[in-house]
Order: sequence, then structure tokens, then C-alpha cells
Amino acid sequence: MADELDGHHTMRLEAGVALINALTGNHVHGRPKPALGGRDLVRAAAEAVGDTGNGRVDLSGAERLRNLASRLREIIESLSRREHDEAAGLLNRLLADSRARPSLHRHGDQTWHLHFHGPEADLVQQWTAGLAVSVAAAFGEQIPHRVGLCAAPRCDQVYIDASQARIKRFCGLACQNRVKAAAYRARRSGA
Repeated sequence: MADELDGHHTMRLEAGVALINALTGNHVHGRPKPALGGRDLVRAAAEAVGDTGNGRVDLSGAERLRNLASRLREIIESLSRREHDEAAGLLNRLLADSRARPSLHRHGDQTWHLHFHGPEADLVQQWTAGLAVSVAAAFGEQIPHRVGLCAAPRCDQVYIDASQARIKRFCGLACQNRVKAAAYRARRSGA
């Protein structure tokens, strides 16, 4: 995917997938996923957006990030069902709600760079606008074929397929191996 999108959008999409996987879903690698609350939710949200140690993610912010992750998951689930019109509608609502607007920012001695939120935006507003724009930028050709839900039973993790062949079906090797081992056992028991 890196060859199709600029680095900023690619990083945002990867962070969005991390946010979805950390804060939503019911199963991971065949096991029930515990519900997060309190400090665990704050820690998971901060790690997903790379904000550990800054203290900018509090409980309210973590709950808002979980809501954002749920909305992003809805978009990915629609795409995985090939319901592109529904996904586009959900994404358009997220874009409108995020009040995303391009503006140039500079921090200290850094060069000017593009953000999709105003300087007054809090951390969650920044992530909402940035993720909404990045998903929209990739929506046409890339996202429907590059982002999906793990095909393994009892796993609802989201993945990005960066392979040239575009054939990824699992969130990782653990689920891929689990499915292959189950298929092998089924073949052996049927022989």
C-alpha cells in the first residue's frame, strides 16, 4: 500500500487499524477478547495512537477514540461484504462529523506541513479528521482490496494487505496457522 499512498496516509491507516484492533472486536486469534475499561482502555488507546507517556489520552478521550474505532470498523465491515455504497455513506458521515479541513501547520523550527484539523483541535479531533481523510484518500482503488477482516474463525481483527498479490486473508501467522492446522486435522480424520 505504501507505493499507492503517501507516507502520511499510510501511517494514519496503520494507526487506524491498530486503533480498531485495540479498542473493538470480540475475538482475537480464536479467543474471546476481554472488554476494556478504565486504565486498560486508556493504555490501549494511547498505545494505538502512539501517545504513550504524554498523558494526553484520558478516560473521556479513550472512550471517544473507541467510538471512532467502532465507526472505522463499520466501514471496514461494509467493505468486506462488498457493500461499497454503504461504506461510502458511513465514511461521508465520518468526514462531515470530523469537520476535516486542510490547513498548514508548523511546530517550532519544523517545515510547514498539512493537517486536516484546526490548531484548536484536541487529540481525538485530530485523529478523527486525519483518519477520515486518510481512509477517504485510499477509498477508491486501494482500501476495498487492501483492508479486510481476518478470515479465521473466532477472530475479527482488521488487517492491511501490503502484498503485491493482494491475497492476504488473515490478521497474522497465528490465525493462518490455526486455520491450516484445523484443515489438516480435518483431512486426516476424514481419511
